Amino acid sequence: MNIDFEPCIALSIRKADRVISQIYSDYLSPLSIKSTQFTVLRALHILGTTTAKQLQEALVMEQATVSRALKPLIRDGYIVAREGNDKREKVISLSKEGQALFGEAEKLWLQAQAHIRKQLGSDSEQTLLNLSNQIVSLKS
Repeated sequence: MNIDFEPCIALSIRKADRVISQIYSDYLSPLSIKSTQFTVLRALHILGTTTAKQLQEALVMEQATVSRALKPLIRDGYIVAREGNDKREKVISLSKEGQALFGEAEKLWLQAQAHIRKQLGSDSEQTLLNLSNQIVSLKS
């Protein structure tokens, strides 16, 4: 039985995301962090002190996803969290240990980047980045 159906854009992107995330996680595994945790470390390295809400917006992540990524990093002392002006607001930043972990992880992340770039080729990489930016702009 041959059934033609329209491909699902969401499924296709999620499958690609899982593969890419796994590649980064494999490279980061010696440090026992996942790609989502590295993303948070990198964002905090760039943003400096910020709120969990601002981090969520910068990364275009759901609040629950940000919380799941933050929890072990706070527990392990890589991120310092304190109450903001509003008791519901959490102000976060990298600790000295977090900066050191980011420095180690960035080296592995760059290796993952190089691996993916080599596999995709520069034309596909640029197309993917452009398409990703276009998709993210749909959120507004």
